[in-house]
Amino acid sequence: MKKVLWALGAIVALIVVLVVAAGVIVYMTVTKDFVASKMSAALNRHVTIESIDVNLFSVVSGIEVKNVAISNFKTPDQLAALAGKPVPAGDLFAGVESFRFKLKFLPLLKRQIELDELTLTAPVINLSKDRQGVLNIDDLIKSKKQPAPEEKKEKAEPAKPLSADDLPVAVSIGEIGMRNATVNYDDAALGHRFQIYNLTALAHDIEIDPKALESKDQAGVKFGMGAKTVGPLKTGSVQNFDVKLDVTGKVIPFDRQSRLLNPEALVHVGLPEGEITGLQIFNAVAQIPVLGEYLGEYIAFLKDTQKWSGSKNSGLDLRYKDNQADISNGRLDLEQASITFDGGMNLASSAVKMNLGVVMDQATNDKVQALLTQKIDRAIKDPKVKQYARPEMLAQTAMKPLLNSDDRIELGAAVAGTTQKPAVTLTRPQLGSLSVIIKDAAGDVAVEAAKEAVKEKAKEYLKDDQKKLLDDVGGLLKKR
Repeated sequence: MKKVLWALGAIVALIVVLVVAAGVIVYMTVTKDFVASKMSAALNRHVTIESIDVNLFSVVSGIEVKNVAISNFKTPDQLAALAGKPVPAGDLFAGVESFRFKLKFLPLLKRQIELDELTLTAPVINLSKDRQGVLNIDDLIKSKKQPAPEEKKEKAEPAKPLSADDLPVAVSIGEIGMRNATVNYDDAALGHRFQIYNLTALAHDIEIDPKALESKDQAGVKFGMGAKTVGPLKTGSVQNFDVKLDVTGKVIPFDRQSRLLNPEALVHVGLPEGEITGLQIFNAVAQIPVLGEYLGEYIAFLKDTQKWSGSKNSGLDLRYKDNQADISNGRLDLEQASITFDGGMNLASSAVKMNLGVVMDQATNDKVQALLTQKIDRAIKDPKVKQYARPEMLAQTAMKPLLNSDDRIELGAAVAGTTQKPAVTLTRPQLGSLSVIIKDAAGDVAVEAAKEAVKEKAKEYLKDDQKKLLDDVGGLLKKR
């Protein structure tokens, strides 16, 4: 028993010594000037840090960095001249209100990485692309190594994809991500400006173990944000938008068959609030000729700005992998109609194949019938046709194919092509032209008019009592 206690005591003492030693190293090394200088050298940007909360036990309690500011690209001479100076607001590439890092110490002794927390609070990132198409982060994402002249002639081998087997340790992370972030993007080449605001993006309960990939290869995801255009877009599949998203679900980082890094996302996207103008798919539906003939402005509204708010039903289920987004249970509750959708699109080619449904508010029924009555009344030139087939009755006949079992106007369409140039085909109901309905009514009137003409002609040759008999016989036949 004494040997066991001595062994346990020795292990505890060793752990304490290691923690203290690591704490001393962190405490002596991790200063705001040290970290800022290392970040400046690595990023080629002027970096300032207000404070770093670090102590002897930071390896256990965590490290917090406050108010980090990072400039746009700077040359070595410019960095030297800016030493000790703040980053001007007009030159801000990125800023972070606070950054927390908390790593579990003991699992490191077992060659495991267990991270309790790695989060950014209120970061602001300003991305831009100039008229030549150069991003202000190109220097960070492109390789700095220039190949020798003889190397340029040889075809570069593609980078080897990352495999789960390349991970030296099992990874377990409690939470990683950012809260209340803002991302501004300015594309001078296209004249487009976007902003992502109130972005909270967190990955949680991350478990990746190369030795047990079947059961430990996933991360929970949760984020909410607003995304909007700053001014109208000049190209693309939409003109303006301002949409709020709530996303929950999971990501499977490694393909379990190939064991290669090939993320698959399975999430539910809630759309509680937003507005959108000029969505090409909506425009294509509104431009279907027969729908314009029947519904007029009550389908043309799809070309206008669409707004929704406070909707618990608006959203979709999404599966994404290999540039393919498969959508199911899609629904958008607009002010004038509910839109349902499912199908898929390829983000690399912009190809789209979807089914679309439109169910109008029931209050629209009377408006559409009044519109059809006016159109039919103007189209009928012969007063006799109106005598035998009133326009309001023909309008009711024209309305019947449009109504579903809930007595609401319902349409179905198939969408193909691309998101920029969608091809939309009406799948339900099958509608004929209004002119056909009017023509059929005119034909019925012609038959009735012919009957009346024969009857009047016959009366000319009959005596009064015979006329009365003819009328009586006609009455009896009508009763039958």
